[in-house]
Parts: sequence; C-alpha cells; structure tokens
Amino acid sequence: MESIIVHPLARGIADHVRSARRAPEYGHPVHEELATGTGPCRECLRPFEVGAQHRLLFTHNPFAGTSALAQPGPVFIHAEACPSHAGAGYPEGLRSIPIVAQAYHDDGTIAEPRRLASGDEGTTLAEVLSDSRVRFVNLRHAQAGCFIARAERGE
Repeated sequence: MESIIVHPLARGIADHVRSARRAPEYGHPVHEELATGTGPCRECLRPFEVGAQHRLLFTHNPFAGTSALAQPGPVFIHAEACPSHAGAGYPEGLRSIPIVAQAYHDDGTIAEPRRLASGDEGTTLAEVLSDSRVRFVNLRHAQAGCFIARAERGE
C-alpha cells in the first residue's frame, strides 16, 4: 500500500481564528459553543468530547491559493490549542467518523465521492490515491458534507 499523508488545517489558520475570532479569508465572526457533535477538530483530527469541550465554528476555503473557484464551508476546531495532526497513514481520530473521499484530478475534473470503509479507511483511501490522474483527495464528513482534511500520496 502506498504511503498516505493527511494534512490538517494549518496551525497558522487555527492560531488566527483563536486569537482574532474572525474567519481568516472572509472576516466572518467565529462562533464558540460546547460541542454537541463529534466533529472532528480540523487541526488535531480527533473527535470532540460532546458536552465537555468547547469548539470554534468558522468559514474556511480549503482551495485558497489552489483554485480560482472558492468553495468555503463551515469547519470546527478546538477552542483551546491542540496538537496538530502529523505523520503518515490514516489518522486514528477519524476512524469513528463517517468519511467520504473526494478525488480531484490533474485535469480539473472531480471523481464521484467514495465512502471510506469503516475499519479499513487507509486501504480504501490508498486505492483512491492509486489512480494516477488524482492530484489530491479532500476528506469530507459523510453526513454533513463539510471539509475535514486533504490527503495526498506520501513520499
């Protein structure tokens, strides 16, 4: 199986959101609430503890600087700083969350979303990334449809 790298929300964006309480690209106010759902946090890629952790909701465009078409949407991070996800492989924290993989091809086309098989997410994601036309894959929440993280082939 090919190595996979899953990129979380950049630390600089998360730090800006926590300090300015504004969405970085849009200036919309950030909303803070006690977690009512598992999320996940887009920085550490771990689920929220429902009823125990505060989270910040803001508008994020995962295509900033990479596409002429903005596709902003809502994302959550922990209200308190958390360690950014790092490393190869499928993040353990995402295993309890239903995820679909949305592959983006070199020619600008987009593949049909593919649900990652529970318990075998890394294998399914590696299969999606094995298509030579795929430039990267956005991971999205299978129920809410919102952006979670970007996945690419590892070195």
